[in-house]
Amino acid sequence: MFTVPLITVSQVEIFFLVLMRIGGMVFMVPIFNDKAVPLLLKTGITLLLAMIMYPFVSAHQAPPPLLAGGLPAVLVAVVREMGVGISVGFMAAMLLAAVQTAGQFMGFQMGFSIVNVIDPVSSVQVSIIAQFQYLVALLVFLAVGAHRWFIRAMYDSFSLIPLAGFHLTDDLLQVLYRYSSNIFVIAVKLGAPLMVALLLCNVILGILARTVPQMNIFIVGYPLQIGLGLLVLAFSMPYMLAVFRGMYFDLFRDVFWLLQASGSG
Repeated sequence: MFTVPLITVSQVEIFFLVLMRIGGMVFMVPIFNDKAVPLLLKTGITLLLAMIMYPFVSAHQAPPPLLAGGLPAVLVAVVREMGVGISVGFMAAMLLAAVQTAGQFMGFQMGFSIVNVIDPVSSVQVSIIAQFQYLVALLVFLAVGAHRWFIRAMYDSFSLIPLAGFHLTDDLLQVLYRYSSNIFVIAVKLGAPLMVALLLCNVILGILARTVPQMNIFIVGYPLQIGLGLLVLAFSMPYMLAVFRGMYFDLFRDVFWLLQASGSG
């Protein structure tokens, strides 16, 4: 005889909180948060991960008394759970923002300041070089398995941060501030080879313009800058790939440190 399993209120509360925490991560972490990924697929991934992780969480944690505290307690718990995933995804988003900023610097130096495409993530116009850098960074993200790291981090977060136990500690804010302030630093490091090469090219062109005034420096300069920029970009690609890998490994380490910091409030 088929019987419907008994579902208690505490089980619903635990699953709801697990769903909110994973949902915050899925809608913020790169690859998952891309607007090219349908909303229905994101929701399905969130539900699937929540159903997979729910048995492990319910076996080791007791649900906080949400319903006993009324609607304010439920809202606070939802904000705290989503804050875990949003904080983790914010760190990865800052790294990719730095990559796009480096591409903007490089594209501007090459003369591609008006050659823009629509970024599907932010729905704004970005330099074609910035979009190229972003796509390469995403490919490296997948190649090193960073998307699996975030799923692992979300699973381990339930042992580091109890349900509705997320806190905005000073250590957590320091990590988020460091990642947001490093956008310009990382962008300059990534774009330095090309920017230095084009700076030297402009200096040489300026000298030629003074010594050979008959030469039309604009007709010669633009193709030369574009060709030299693409050549330097091709030769510096192995260096950039190594930088991307190092960034993701450091990110994975800092994510676990962030989870420990936000659970110790």
